[in-house]
Amino acid sequence: MLSKHGALLLALFVSISNPATAQDVAGHAKQAVELGWTYFNKGDADTALKRFNQARIIDPRFAPGYFGTAYVYSVQGQLEQAIQYYWKSIELDPSFSPAYSNLGLALIYSGKTTEAFPILKKALDLDPGNGDAHANFAVYYFNAGDYAASWQHVHSAQDKQAVVSPELIADLKRKLPEPTRQRADTAQP
Repeated sequence: MLSKHGALLLALFVSISNPATAQDVAGHAKQAVELGWTYFNKGDADTALKRFNQARIIDPRFAPGYFGTAYVYSVQGQLEQAIQYYWKSIELDPSFSPAYSNLGLALIYSGKTTEAFPILKKALDLDPGNGDAHANFAVYYFNAGDYAASWQHVHSAQDKQAVVSPELIADLKRKLPEPTRQRADTAQP
């Protein structure tokens, strides 16, 4: 016969190991991330960050919570924190191309351009249609002084409806007039 404490521990174990409970946890974490993006898109980055943090507390293995946190930190210019959270997102979901492309850009802006190249390449290896990776490669090549390659990636990003910084395009035009556009699938890392 189980004691009261034993029965309570058994009930707790059964409820924790119940797959429905795990699904509930994942569902709550997903809802917190969705709410975070809603706040972010309304311009409330602080509340968005709280929701992404909530998702990470609810489910510490839920990669989108780390990605959202990293994204907010990137936008706020807190690049070291962003890099840390992008890495954690990648650790938890190594197949998520946007985490690599955003990490690559954060590395570039942190002055870690050597580290950025393989990360951006991985983003395109995972998803050749990742327009943001092309846009970030355009920044990489601009900073490296390879303006022709930068233009190729600008065009590929635009073909994939990714946003390319107007400042980058203006700076690039000052360095090298815009060449004739190539097909989107011809830009190489």
